[in-house]
Amino acid sequence: MAELAGVAHNIAHHSASGLSFLSPHLTQALRAAGEVTTAIELLVQNPYPPKVAELQPLRLSLVSLKGTVQGMLQKHGFNQNDILSIVLHATPAPWDRDGYVIQTRAVITAKNGRVYDSGWL
Repeated sequence: MAELAGVAHNIAHHSASGLSFLSPHLTQALRAAGEVTTAIELLVQNPYPPKVAELQPLRLSLVSLKGTVQGMLQKHGFNQNDILSIVLHATPAPWDRDGYVIQTRAVITAKNGRVYDSGWL
């Protein structure tokens, strides 16, 4: 289970990178809603930030991210039944007007109740 700390770090790192395609869509959605940060549960069927309007590119990026996260879990010998929750916290950098820089944090809660937190990246 200790490997889940590394998985949390990998989720946060991937989410902040351009490979996740969350930016600039997440930033646009949050700014349009007047929100500065969000927390997204990645294990639900359709992960999407609360309180923001639907943006199809963001929806597609989050569906893809969910698949990537499931792949990361499997790579380390875990499956979704071992995990209660994976919450991605994301805050667009206020100094980045274009919305490409996102600070992220992933928090995994295992079925045994232990919490694995990547910290802010």
